[in-house]
Amino acid sequence: MPNPFHFRANIDRLWRQANSNASGYRRLNALDAIVREMFAPNERARLNYQTYLATDPYDVARHKLRDLYDRADPAAPAPAPVPGSVPLEDECSEEDDDPW
Repeated sequence: MPNPFHFRANIDRLWRQANSNASGYRRLNALDAIVREMFAPNERARLNYQTYLATDPYDVARHKLRDLYDRADPAAPAPAPVPGSVPLEDECSEEDDDPW
């Protein structure tokens, strides 16, 4: 059984491509794929449409965040500080020295 979150992500990607500034034939191909997968007069399209509607947008966002967290590299080094920026520790110590 296909993953409903994966299916919804692909359909949403096609919607974004259809509404983008891409060339006309790419937008038309994206709309054609959406119509074939979700609105064709057959049983498969009806099941695809029900699968699309069964995924709650909140759960989709949570699924995307979980994927981002799972793909994060824990061995990646911390980002380098921006030259000329003040570290947070220095900002806090200045406030503590001020008597007023």
